Amino acid sequence: MRNTYLLISILAVIAALMIGINIGRRFQSSGAFTPSPQPRITPTIQIVVPAVKNYRNNFCKVAFDYPNTFTVLENASGSAAFTGENPDDGIIITCQKDIPKPSVSSQSTEDIRIGSVAATLYHTQTASDGASIDSLIFRHPMTKLDVFLAGTGEVFRKLISSITLLP
Repeated sequence: MRNTYLLISILAVIAALMIGINIGRRFQSSGAFTPSPQPRITPTIQIVVPAVKNYRNNFCKVAFDYPNTFTVLENASGSAAFTGENPDDGIIITCQKDIPKPSVSSQSTEDIRIGSVAATLYHTQTASDGASIDSLIFRHPMTKLDVFLAGTGEVFRKLISSITLLP
């Protein structure tokens, strides 16, 4: 009799294990006992955009954006010079009647538009060390003065794209 109780107990334990395994499979397939997915951490890329200031020249009747790290030196004639932390960075603006155009080949010029006004961008080099200098010249339709901007590199290109004419 003792052997019969032992056999029934072992069979009961096996049956309980089998029932438990089957119940577990049903929970897992129905989604009732699925573990929640772990949150994904996605790396973010932070793009640093240099801050800019807006410059308005009321004599030349133009406005444009320039890096806030530049220092502006204005004079009474309406001209201004912008100097950056890098000694090679610099921009000048002036306006007057009939500014002489640089003597360069047509391959060294670019026709662009400032609003509705035609402008010419001249690509030249300094005589001393061959450094590239870009000069933009156009006539302001309201003042009838030529506006001359000169500078170097990507900073100057961005400045050109932000020029607006003031009324």
